[in-house]
Amino acid sequence: MGTPYRIRLLSLSNVIIIAALQHVGSWIIKIPKKITAVEGSCVVVPCHTKPHFWVKWYQYHRTGYPVVYDRLYPNRITYGFRGRTSVLGKAEDGNCTLRIDDMRPADNNIKVYPWINPDSNANQRFYDQTVTIVLERKTPIISIQGPIAAGEIFQANCSVNYSCPFSVPSLHWSISTVLKNSTLIVFNEEVAQWLFTNTLYVLGTYEMHNTKIWCSAQFTSVVTKSQQITLSILYKPVAVNLKGGEEPVTEGSSITTECAANANPQPHMYLWLRRHKDQINRINSTESKMVFSNITRDTSVSCIAHNDIGVGQSDWLDLDVQYAPAILPESSCSLTEERLSCFCRAQASPNASIYWTIDGNLTLNFSFGVVSTNEKNVVSEELHGPAKTQTNVSCTAWNSLGSDTTLLIISNSPRTSYYLKWMSALLVLVTALLFGCTMLIYIKYPTNRSQDKNPQLSPGKAQRNPEEDRLSCVYENDCIEELRRPARAQQCENRATASQREAETMGVYGNIQCLF
Repeated sequence: MGTPYRIRLLSLSNVIIIAALQHVGSWIIKIPKKITAVEGSCVVVPCHTKPHFWVKWYQYHRTGYPVVYDRLYPNRITYGFRGRTSVLGKAEDGNCTLRIDDMRPADNNIKVYPWINPDSNANQRFYDQTVTIVLERKTPIISIQGPIAAGEIFQANCSVNYSCPFSVPSLHWSISTVLKNSTLIVFNEEVAQWLFTNTLYVLGTYEMHNTKIWCSAQFTSVVTKSQQITLSILYKPVAVNLKGGEEPVTEGSSITTECAANANPQPHMYLWLRRHKDQINRINSTESKMVFSNITRDTSVSCIAHNDIGVGQSDWLDLDVQYAPAILPESSCSLTEERLSCFCRAQASPNASIYWTIDGNLTLNFSFGVVSTNEKNVVSEELHGPAKTQTNVSCTAWNSLGSDTTLLIISNSPRTSYYLKWMSALLVLVTALLFGCTMLIYIKYPTNRSQDKNPQLSPGKAQRNPEEDRLSCVYENDCIEELRRPARAQQCENRATASQREAETMGVYGNIQCLF
């Protein structure tokens, strides 16, 4: 019974001693004299003292005591701080830290102070130790490492300060359309206390050159933006083009062209190329302009731009070279049975117009017809109409740079050529008929020929009839002389008539009598 009683008595005495210290002792409070808060964020005012029951915060004011925080009577808090304040930590640990959310411009330079155990009878003047809150608007700071080369990944950092670990702002990148289509990697990192950093990794391209990039910080009620940074990307010459030389130029004159290149840094050397047919001439120069003299047709030019990153070449520019007409050698005329056909072909730039002169007349008769064909730098024209052998025809080609006239040579096509064609056809027909007759005789009398060639196969042929030998002479070359005799001629005629009838029966036509 004695021991528990003594413990309770000791505990009670301890409470009495602590209460006595609170009443008669002075409070030692550790708070900063000044603290910086970020607009839109929260602020934490550190406060430490001895263990206590509770704490109450006030705003320092010459008249009155505006309440900033009151746990027991929240309706007594000043209207501007209601719902925005709280105390962190535990009173028995001596923690009296104050948190104010959503700092506003009206909170700038306010002074606050704590009152420990405000319902005690202590006469300590707590308002003699205050904290001044300075409000700042923090904007993000953007930085980019350099130099940046096309084809390489570069890093961009966006950092912002904040004043409360319970309300970390969010960071957002604002980039151009070109950057949105590129490779982007975002990495969030808290570099140090009260500093938040967002890192962006980007694959650089030449399209990003001179584009702008910035970032923004989103606090509870405020959004702040960083300054804009213009990207500078190093890249070799691209989109190399020739300016000048697109307009027509007269053959033999000069042109001035400029090699325009999209590059960073700008090109410091140029290689000029002049191509004529299969030959290419090269000219080195430090100038972006070049004068080409004595221009000839079928000429094209190009340039190669150099900088410290690389090289780039323009497309070949085909020069529009203009020149006077020249009538080509294949131009000529032909005359067949008083029918004239002429062909005139001229090369020129711009294309030439062709005019005909017949026997000194520039105006063509309505009986003449003309057909024209236009190609690049070449025009052709055909003329058809009646004429005589002594006709003179000339062709004139004309454009704005000059003209060319040629007296065309007329080649005659004699009428006998048609007879030659018919005679050739008739000769072929007669040859075919003769061949048909020969084959018919060969088929009709195969046995006699076989016996003549092989006497041993025909034993009865030793006693031949002289009359038959006489009559068979028409089929043998060695008896042609005997046909001159009147009797034998009559017999040969009879045999030929019979053979002709037989040939007509078999469908062979022609004068077979010519064979005998």
